[in-house]
Formats: sequence, structure tokens, C-alpha cells
Amino acid sequence: MKNFTKKLTITFLTMSLLSNSLLFAIENSSKENEVKKPKFSWFWKKDSNEVKLEKAKKEKKVKKARVEEVVLPPVIEGRPKIARKDMPVMSIEECVEYALSHNPNLGVSLSRIEAAKSGIGQARSNYAPRLTAKVSYNHNDTGGTVYSYDNSAGFNVGISEMIWDFGRTTAQINMAKYDTQSAEFDYEFDVLTVIYNVKINYFKVLSALANLDIYEQNVRIQTLNYERSKAMFEEGLKSKIDVVNAEANLADARIQLVEGQNSLQTAIIALKNSMYFQEEKPFIVKNTENFGFLKADYRAKVENLDNIKQVSEPVKKTADGLILLTAGIKHKDIIQNFEFKPWGISKQEAVDRAMELRPDLKSNRMLVSVQEESLKAIKRQYAPQIDGSLTWGYTKNERRDSSPLQVGVNIGIGSLNPYGIYYQTKEGESYLDIALNNVNIAKSDIYWEVQANYVNMRQLERKIPLMNSKVKATLENFELADGRYSVGLNNYVELQDALTNYNNAQLSYVEAVFNYNVARETLLKSMGVR
Repeated sequence: MKNFTKKLTITFLTMSLLSNSLLFAIENSSKENEVKKPKFSWFWKKDSNEVKLEKAKKEKKVKKARVEEVVLPPVIEGRPKIARKDMPVMSIEECVEYALSHNPNLGVSLSRIEAAKSGIGQARSNYAPRLTAKVSYNHNDTGGTVYSYDNSAGFNVGISEMIWDFGRTTAQINMAKYDTQSAEFDYEFDVLTVIYNVKINYFKVLSALANLDIYEQNVRIQTLNYERSKAMFEEGLKSKIDVVNAEANLADARIQLVEGQNSLQTAIIALKNSMYFQEEKPFIVKNTENFGFLKADYRAKVENLDNIKQVSEPVKKTADGLILLTAGIKHKDIIQNFEFKPWGISKQEAVDRAMELRPDLKSNRMLVSVQEESLKAIKRQYAPQIDGSLTWGYTKNERRDSSPLQVGVNIGIGSLNPYGIYYQTKEGESYLDIALNNVNIAKSDIYWEVQANYVNMRQLERKIPLMNSKVKATLENFELADGRYSVGLNNYVELQDALTNYNNAQLSYVEAVFNYNVARETLLKSMGVR
């Protein structure tokens, strides 16, 4: 009897070890995005999802244990001047990297991956042993002709384990794995969104700085015009109305300058907000590949945002004694350092890359796999389940004591509800259809979204050279109007119209370059490219 019990114990332990190895088994599938079957191992090996998650944590430095409340820097009224050496220059790539390291939304996405990954462990736990322990006391009192009683006390411990359920648990493990991969792709899409928002706000700062150049130049021109009008009026060459109009236009130019400074402040705040900037030290931006207007002293501009720069220049005269507004203007001022480089990619290449890279499309495809595995798990409820158990106990009563050891293997289907399983299957099939339709919707949306963004970018590529020519033409027209006004061949209204057209052409050119950069980044985001 002892030998038989020993053999049964060894048999159960062997079966237990073999069943544990099934914990790591994944069904073979011919599907393209199915998880590959790893080799059997007695150790808990990390799968690809776990490795990806750990890599993402190291790159973004976001760990659950390190989450703490952020302390924001104080708001400084009347910011003092800061030494230029203390104001770092941050490129667009450095701003993006800062945002990826500090944006708490990405920490939320990583926590969702952790939560999804825990579902893998929960599904695998079906193969884990289950422990039982019980202490008991019984008193049996028998009445009748012969009275008797019996007291007994004892305890027993046991271990049981599900050995195989014919793929039901395997389907649940696959569900959890696909759900984790879907969460990882959602994280990648959140990264794309963070990068896009930072870049757009960076371009807004560059645009505000370029516009500020135009406004400051206009103040200089209007100041010179006012000084010239007064001088010519005093000499009897112009009427009083020209002096009044010049003074009004100078006031308008200064108002525009104040509004431009406000726009710059707002753009900087928006950029820092999108970066979740947490430093007291300010920074300045620099040119990008296709946004190259910066050439003035932008450190001074950022340091003195709260001050209106009083621009005043002495009256300048030509060799012939003419006072010209355009004498102090650098020709093609806003475009002299700008180099435009169109992006050489075809529409078909853009669409193909989007279908390959878009993380939200990949996430939807993973959800299809989740629903397929869920349907398998539902249908496999009809399959039996093999369990093994090992129990040892000790019982003591009035006359004897015992300590039996029990080993058993059971196979059964448990309690089935065919009617309920039928409707669960119907529900699972419906959810699978929903997931497949979501994939088709995403593919269609991406297909047309990429084409629309591509066409918009190409249209702006063709528009920018034309805007460049317009700036040159309006500057030349302003120079001619300025010269004619100086010798009395036209009136003040014609001069101001020429100046307004020149300023508007410059502002429109900056806006076109900004819109092009936004369109390009929008296309990159729609393609799933960082």
C-alpha cells in the first residue's frame, strides 16, 4: 500500500510539473499578427511585450514608484533682465525630448500597459496550484436504546491544480497578450500626439518672433516718416494733414508692436505648457530646417517682453538731399536668410507608410485578435478540464487516529449552461464584427486623411515661392512710392498703401511658411512618423 501511495505521489508531482510548463504554451496560428510560440521553460521568461515596456520605461523615465506631485516654478512679475549666457537655446528636438520625459499623459499610458500586462498573469494563474487547509472538530451523539457519542478533531491540507482545459486558458492568455500590445500601440499614438503638439507650438513661437521683426521695422519706418513729415511741413513742402496722418500711423505701428509682443508671450506659454516645462530658467528657440527667419537679437526680445522698445532714428538723406524711408531697410529683410526645402515624397509612399506605421491602426488590429481569442474561450467551455489533487490530513477521535494521504486525478466538464453559452457566442461574434469594422473605418480614414494632408502640404509648397516674389515686388513698389513722395509726385495715401502692402506681404509670407510647417507635421503625424 505504501509503495502504491508513493507511486501515486510521484505521478501527481510529475503531472504538476508538466502542467506548469503548459503555462507558457501559446497556440500556433497562421495569422500574421499572432504571438509566436516560445520554447517550454521551467522559469517565467519575459515575453516581447514585457521587454518593450521595460525599454519604454527606461527611455521615458516614468515609473509608478516615482510618481509624485509636481511643484511648478513661481510666477515672476516684472521679470528682470537675464544674462545672455544664462539663457539656453533649445532646438525643436530638445523641446520634444523634454516633453517626452515630463509629460504625465505618457505616464498614464504606461500605467495602462502595466494594467493590461497584469491580465496576462491573471490568465496564467489558472495553471497555478491552489492550496487548501482546514481544521475540524466533530461531536456525534447517538440516542436510542444504547447511548453513545464520539468526539473527533483533525486538520487536513491539500494542493490541487488544473492540468489542462483543452485550450480555454491558452485563449485567455492570448487575449491578455493582444490587449497589452493594443495598449502599447495606444502609447505610441500618444507619443505622436505629444511630439506634434510641441512642434506646432514651437513653430508658433518662431512665427511670433518673425512677425515681431516686421512690427519693429514698421515702427522704425513710421517714426522716420513722422520725423520727415514734420521737417517737410516746417519747410513748407507738405501740409499739416500729412504730419497728423504720420503721427496716427506711428501710434498704430506701436499698437501692433504691443500686440506682437503679447502674441509672443502667449506662444511661449503655450510651448512651455505643451512641454510641461518645470524650470524657472527661460530659454529661446532657434531656426528649424524650413523656418529660417531668425537673425535679430531674440535674447533681448525675450528678456524685455514687458517693455515697448522706443524706436527713433535720425532723419536720413540721400546724396541728392532726399529724405527716404527705405534708406534704412535691408532689402528682402524677412526672406534674406530663408531657404525652403520641399519634401521629396510621393502621395502613394505617404499612404503606404501610414498603413504600415500608424499605431492606432495596429491597436485596432490587436483588438480584433482579442475578440477572436475571446470567441475561442467561449466555445471551449464545452471542453472538459483535467485536475489533479494531493491531500493529507490527520484525525483523532476517542478510539483511534489516522493520517491518510490522497492523490487523485479528475476529468469533467463541470456545470454547463448551453443556452447561456449560445448567447455568449452570439455576443462574441458581434464584438468581433465591431472590431473588424473599426479596422476598416480606421484604414479608410487614414487613407483619405493622408491624401488630404499631402495635397495641402504640396499646395503650400507651391505657394511659398510665389509669396517670396510678392514680398520682393511690394518692397520695390514701396521704394518707388517713397521716392515719388519725396519729390512731390504722389500723395501720402499712396505712400501708406505701398507700405501697408509691403508689411502685409511679409506677414502673409511668414503665415504661409508657418502653415507649411504645420501641414508637414500634420502629414507626418497622419503617417505615424515621429
